[in-house]
Amino acid sequence: MSALTRTTALSVAACLLLAAALPAADQTPYSTLAKLASSLSENDADGALEIFDAQMKDYGEIEQNIDSITSQADISCDIEILTETEAAGVHKLDVDWFLQLKSQTDDALLERRRERVQLEMRQIKGRWKIVSMSPLAILNPLQIK
Repeated sequence: MSALTRTTALSVAACLLLAAALPAADQTPYSTLAKLASSLSENDADGALEIFDAQMKDYGEIEQNIDSITSQADISCDIEILTETEAAGVHKLDVDWFLQLKSQTDDALLERRRERVQLEMRQIKGRWKIVSMSPLAILNPLQIK
């Protein structure tokens, strides 16, 4: 392999690595919460769960609840950040979280939820993750009677 070919191959590899790193660099707590709202609105449980730190307290309950609501209902979600403070790399956010859940099995069952929720987010391996959430009730499964 000639020196020019090696240099070109290394340049292409460096560009690909840089391009792959750009989305993470552009990520913010705001864009991460927008992705969470979008994932929930698309009934994408896996996409929504990516936003949560799997090591956080209550992750198991959050996982079960998100799996339940995405399989039970067509979801419309909006998360508005009301306040944000940052200290030592941890962002504390007070959000106004709205969910509309329309049952997939009973057209008459429609539930609207709106709750103030406190979140803590930090970067883990270059990605913003929710590391704390209170209260969790906004994600409770539908109560089908």
